[in-house]
Amino acid sequence: MIEKQIVRIEHPDFSLGSLLRAVRMDEDPDPEDVKEIARMREEALAAAQPKALFGIAQIEARDAQSVTADGVRFDSSLVSKNLEHANRILPYVATCGTEAEEWSQAYQNDFVTQYWADAIKMQLLALALQSLKAEAAKYFPNGSFSAMSPGSLPAWPLPQQRPLFRLLGGVTPDIGVALTESCLLLPSKSVSGFFFSSESHYENCRYCPLLDCPSRRAPFEKELQGTSEYQQILDLDS
Repeated sequence: MIEKQIVRIEHPDFSLGSLLRAVRMDEDPDPEDVKEIARMREEALAAAQPKALFGIAQIEARDAQSVTADGVRFDSSLVSKNLEHANRILPYVATCGTEAEEWSQAYQNDFVTQYWADAIKMQLLALALQSLKAEAAKYFPNGSFSAMSPGSLPAWPLPQQRPLFRLLGGVTPDIGVALTESCLLLPSKSVSGFFFSSESHYENCRYCPLLDCPSRRAPFEKELQGTSEYQQILDLDS
């Protein structure tokens, strides 16, 4: 099993303004709604413990369709292509935390408050990711690294969560994130993947046409559509 580090956010905080923007309540807010979502924010921050887990895995073998890191094989031509010049990866899982998930259960019977609670958990997940990336950056001296996540693109499908969890080992006891039979993460506001050093910064978002995605980190490069590169990434020709 690889050596792991846990990143905990002891006193999470995010502004009410960022939350109002996330739920699109910043332009024409209803005072009563703002009062209620502000109360929910305070309540969640008092309970929440967002966290992340990561480790360092050495790449031992690769071919055109797979990569093996510390004895665990990942099957993906995209992974193989992106790790062509890498000698290690930093696998990770980040989450809003089971505490925030438990807090949010009180708001599941109303569509509006459920939406607000989900937005709050997304803000907490963002805090966990921010701290995780700050720790991961220490392992990339040039300050540049990329990330991949199973299920983000067809070329690395969601079932590849399983080898990622095998590589990290003990994710649920460590930070409370569980993998379902259908390879979804619980709590739902959790993400997984690995960081790696690349010659050119890679972003899944370049190939994803979901323009309104709140997690978008790079613009969709529409001009790539129809090219051999786009087809290879999305496995459209398979």
